[in-house]
Amino acid sequence: MNEKQFDRYFELGLIGMAIITPEMCFIDANNYLCDMLGYSKEELLKKKWPDLTHPDDLDIHLKALTRILSGEIDGYRLENRLIHKNGDIIHVSIASKCSRKPDGSVINLLSLVQDITERKKAEESIRESEHKYRTVVENAREMIWQLDREGNFVFFNKYAEELSSNISDEWKGKGFSPVVHPDDLDRVKDIFVDTLSGNINEYEVRILVGENEIAELKVQTLPIYADGEVNGTLSFGRDITEEKKSERALKASEERYRSLLANIPVGVFRSTIEQDGSFLSVNPVLARMFGFESPEKMINAKVVDCYQNIEDRRRFISSIRRKGSISGYEVHFKRIDGSNFWGSLSSKAILDEEGRILYLDGILEDITERKSIQEALRESQERYRRLLDHNPAAIVVHVDGVIVYANRASLDLVAASCPEDALGKRIFDFVHPDYRDIVLDRIKLCQKDGKFAEPIEEKFLRLDGKSVDVEVTAIPITYQGQPASQVVFWDVTDRKQAEDRIKSNLEELHRTLEGTVDALSSAVETRDPYTAGHQKEVARFACVVAKEMNLSEEMIEGLRVASLLHDIGKIKIPAEILSKPAVLTDIEYELIKTHPQAGLEILKTISFPWPVGKIVLQHQERIDGSGYPNGLKGEEICLEARILGVVDVVEAMCSHRPYRSSRGKKKALEEITKNRGVLYDKNVVDACLKLFREERYCLSTT
Repeated sequence: MNEKQFDRYFELGLIGMAIITPEMCFIDANNYLCDMLGYSKEELLKKKWPDLTHPDDLDIHLKALTRILSGEIDGYRLENRLIHKNGDIIHVSIASKCSRKPDGSVINLLSLVQDITERKKAEESIRESEHKYRTVVENAREMIWQLDREGNFVFFNKYAEELSSNISDEWKGKGFSPVVHPDDLDRVKDIFVDTLSGNINEYEVRILVGENEIAELKVQTLPIYADGEVNGTLSFGRDITEEKKSERALKASEERYRSLLANIPVGVFRSTIEQDGSFLSVNPVLARMFGFESPEKMINAKVVDCYQNIEDRRRFISSIRRKGSISGYEVHFKRIDGSNFWGSLSSKAILDEEGRILYLDGILEDITERKSIQEALRESQERYRRLLDHNPAAIVVHVDGVIVYANRASLDLVAASCPEDALGKRIFDFVHPDYRDIVLDRIKLCQKDGKFAEPIEEKFLRLDGKSVDVEVTAIPITYQGQPASQVVFWDVTDRKQAEDRIKSNLEELHRTLEGTVDALSSAVETRDPYTAGHQKEVARFACVVAKEMNLSEEMIEGLRVASLLHDIGKIKIPAEILSKPAVLTDIEYELIKTHPQAGLEILKTISFPWPVGKIVLQHQERIDGSGYPNGLKGEEICLEARILGVVDVVEAMCSHRPYRSSRGKKKALEEITKNRGVLYDKNVVDACLKLFREERYCLSTT
């Protein structure tokens, strides 16, 4: 990279950059870093790096600098906190690389600074809770418990005591930790703290119900108020153990591949500044985001046509003209099929020597999922009401078969417009004729014999004549001094329909998987034609080595997907660097070394059933800690990444590159043999060499 190109990247402003002396004084800093810290460039150049660093994080910087000055390392990467001019704390990721004189002394350090501060939005709308219908609460066939602000039990109902042998009267005033499965405890503690801040939470959790038994609960937790302050939490837990068991078998395959169908959420573009706007260039991700078959097809579209509302385009242009850049501009965008999605737009105006805007460079992220989650949180606040009357489970109490209580959920389930439509009627009026004998036996079991009626599936008749599938449990209680039965039932119609849909869609999801992974892996090859086929060859080779090492089919499949996507982070590397027909400069190589972290950032929102993001992040790590981005050693690197690291090197050395010809299989095998146990895992190298020695594998590039 020449000086002019470096200056352009330095001032492009998509990441903070600074040049620093060995004494930690600023030589230069780009505008992006100045804006990030709230200083003008003149003010910032008068500062030293320690002046901007949080005192608690300064020591780690000084240790890294000492290692650079001693010649032990040439660069480092770390995360710490910087102090904004106004006193705010900014969390950043810093990657630094030094330049040295021929005698080894340090000239300066180039630091790349990325703001990683996560913004959190507090969710409002707090619901006041109070105790109603204590008899029903005490005998509900779901767990109900109350905690004080310290997380100690204030109240739990009989069902909670029956379900968990870890809960008894002696537990009142004690914490909930021994009741929760250890693997879920940290998450439940976080949810408890969040509820104390006034939020309503719905979640699933495992609890210990016996010495070696575990139950799964669907829990809704609400804040409890006293004098306007939160003084504890109230939780409802429905036992979904059997339901989860039946669903897992059907959903296992679907969940494995569902996340692979999501779009990669980062698009890159260059466009003109006019209201209509023209695309000068777009990457494949952006084209797919808007439904175009290729970037070439999208180039012919007008920028304004991608906006759901043209006023959003006008506001965007106005802001760019005033400020020169915009970050995190959330807008509704429109695909070519008419559907829309939420995007977060960041862009910067590129100026000529006279200060006129030449074009705009920008990045677009699909944030539809985040918006959906926020909307779901708002909707959940409306769905759930106080205690029993707003409990999502339908609850009915009847005395000698006559309904004396029905909560709102039960009224909705049978299409009753008001309580009077149900109260005073016989429970048999709502039971399908095919199930009335069964219900009669269960009433006898419940009321006369005083036994809990286990959950079964029945059919209820709605007031509009339609039938609905329900799961029903019943328990004998005393209601207003009379023997009664409390019936809890859930509408399982959607679940049954969902099971049918899962079965019918599974085959189609399997067929779509391979095409989806191929499309993702092609994103890099589109920008770097010299490595076309590299990821597929690496994936094929890696799977053969993994089989030779007797890895499980599950691990091999995860390794295959990670291998196909291991260079996805290169979509963030300038194309002229990827295809440069010469040896890279130090700065260019530092940019290349960001691709594992960039790959993780691209893939982290996709919930793979395998550790794909971790494998992609670690595939350039080496056994002796000399790799990047985090300098991991030995077994700190996951086994799949150690396999990928070896086969990636072998395939690359056997392939032609624009700056060198193929070094051949012999040189490649000499490389991994020489560095066996130093750079590369011994077992992986042994398996690789055995395959070639026994002529059971041949690279397509050789």
